[in-house]
Amino acid sequence: MYDENHHKTIAKLIDHIGSQAECLRLGFLAKDDNATLHLSPAGMGYLIDVVAGDINALPDAYAAGYKQGQTQARDTSEIS
Repeated sequence: MYDENHHKTIAKLIDHIGSQAECLRLGFLAKDDNATLHLSPAGMGYLIDVVAGDINALPDAYAAGYKQGQTQARDTSEIS
């Protein structure tokens, strides 16, 4: 059973990763006490940064993650 608010998003994630079990293993999905699947922040980030960014190779994914981390660090230091 999928979270009704994210049914299409969860289905897209499972389709892209290959299986529900792999999405759960990676922490992209979580199950609640009722066995309802929910999209995790990591899963949403993967869809936004990797899938929407059309990143297909591991080095590209690493570079995108590094750039995102640098951007977040700069944003956080400006707040302090």
